[in-house]
Amino acid sequence: MWRSLWRSIDRFSPQYFKYILNELRGIKVVERSNRELVIDILQSMVEIVTYGDKHDPIIFEYFMEYQVMAEFVRVLKISKNSRIEAPLLQYLSIMIQNIESDHAIYYCFSNGYINSIITHPFKFEGGDLASYYMSFLRAVSSKLNRDTLCLLVKVELVS
Repeated sequence: MWRSLWRSIDRFSPQYFKYILNELRGIKVVERSNRELVIDILQSMVEIVTYGDKHDPIIFEYFMEYQVMAEFVRVLKISKNSRIEAPLLQYLSIMIQNIESDHAIYYCFSNGYINSIITHPFKFEGGDLASYYMSFLRAVSSKLNRDTLCLLVKVELVS
């Protein structure tokens, strides 16, 4: 019985992914008091998603099904002077750079998630947020091609 209590948790399992996603969803505002927790959750999620893209398609299916990109955008919007923007941009850059499957890239670029992050009203005065923002833009641009560009740019057809 005691042995089951001490069993280590597989950090790269779909169950753990769902657990930390629920932790993230439970956060209603990001402020100084919970900033480190949110950063740890974001880092874990990006590590798991990157792992899942290469080794476990179920994890990436959960990533899409539970709309984790929307959660990342939500975290950005609910941060109150917490300085969460730089780590979030850093982790998203890492995730985008390391995702290899076309399916995963298409998902990340669709539904306006990346556009919401790009157009977010960041406060660039002081600090190094601008460099993280530029790294994020470079990561996004490195995945652009004929097929992904249309997911980011709204095109109006002229008839």
